[in-house]
Amino acid sequence: MIEFENINKVYNKNWVLRNVSLKIGKGDVVAVLGPSGSGKTTMLRCMNFLEKADVGTMNFDGAEYDLHTISKKNTAAIRKKTGFVFQNYNLFLNKTALQNVTEGLTVVRKIPKEEAVVKAKAALDKVGLSDRYDFYPSQLSGGQQQRVGIARALVTDPEIIYFDEPTSALDPELIGEVLQVMRNLADEGITMIVVTHELSFARDVSNRVVFMENGEILKDVPSKTFFEDPGDERIRSFLRSLS
Repeated sequence: MIEFENINKVYNKNWVLRNVSLKIGKGDVVAVLGPSGSGKTTMLRCMNFLEKADVGTMNFDGAEYDLHTISKKNTAAIRKKTGFVFQNYNLFLNKTALQNVTEGLTVVRKIPKEEAVVKAKAALDKVGLSDRYDFYPSQLSGGQQQRVGIARALVTDPEIIYFDEPTSALDPELIGEVLQVMRNLADEGITMIVVTHELSFARDVSNRVVFMENGEILKDVPSKTFFEDPGDERIRSFLRSLS
């Protein structure tokens, strides 16, 4: 469904991403693991044009794009087919949960407000927030705010959703509610790339694990294979640090 080839990104002469290539099939749930500073978030941001790669190509829906020279028009068109969930929610603090979800529909897609409200309520219902439509972010727990973020990504019926450490800002007791929503989405066949440190999600929900270190992909294998035989001692050490 979507393929990235040879993504490279350099900051101040430091290679943050080096020749990163990844192919995602429809319905894949890919868990991206690796130590801090390994390039996971930068990879995700380059894939969704939140940052510009120095080199790399993307093949999406049969069309190929240069990640460095892609036009604003093509960027906007691709983003309409994708969703992005941020680790720090990125909600509008002066808008309710419902308004946060309708904003992209009415402002970006020019969908009539009445239709946008129906879609937004359905998305909030899906993430278990049918009783929180009119609540502001300050009135919601971290887990609820992140579920609003997921609803915002879902409401546009994206072909793929990128998750950047969706539980890293949450208190431990709130992580489970967000992971359960993501498990439900996986069961529905929604395609996802998830940067995470949650090994239970990677083991039980994802069908593939990508392990990154120093801006490179060291391993890209089925999840069962990854956890049964990590192989590289660096990966074993990383897994021990999280267990």
